[in-house]
Amino acid sequence: MARIKNIDVNYNQIKELVCQLAFEKKMALIKEIVKDKDYRKNFYQFSESLAKKHNVPQMNESELDKFLQD
Repeated sequence: MARIKNIDVNYNQIKELVCQLAFEKKMALIKEIVKDKDYRKNFYQFSESLAKKHNVPQMNESELDKFLQD
């Protein structure tokens, strides 16, 4: 099977297909995605870049909880 990184993908079609899945199937798909060895690293880098882009200050857990609730 070809690696998705090496082929052109129509993400709108994928989105439409996923939206049609039953909730349980969506959750199963998410579970498979997060098993990927690079997922945590990539998600952390993505989250970090969003925080920098939106000037979110460094916070501990309780400060972050309060920030997210406001």
